[in-house]
Amino acid sequence: MSYGHRYTLVLVSLTKRCLQAEMPAEMRLQFLQHLDKMTDQWITPGVIAIIEPMDEKGLELSKEAEKLGYDGRPSALDVYAEKFDVFAALNPSLQRAYDAAFAKYEKRV
Repeated sequence: MSYGHRYTLVLVSLTKRCLQAEMPAEMRLQFLQHLDKMTDQWITPGVIAIIEPMDEKGLELSKEAEKLGYDGRPSALDVYAEKFDVFAALNPSLQRAYDAAFAKYEKRV
């Protein structure tokens, strides 16, 4: 699974965390559309469904990573990918989703 897939799984968890908050329907729709855009041949809607919202500790880590910004290197996305195992330890659904996506990858290779 690629670098980008690992950070995408973390972003799905973070997006689902955001969706737990009260927000206008239009904004909620934008978050849901964002989730839809994260799909590809490996990260399917079924894989996304496995992922649970990020918890408080994961949110604290993501806020620290966000201080790096999203442009350039290193960025928050680098932290999400390189520390995927840390995020997955806090949210085991990330590892389950990764395993489900990777199983599809192994079948196609």
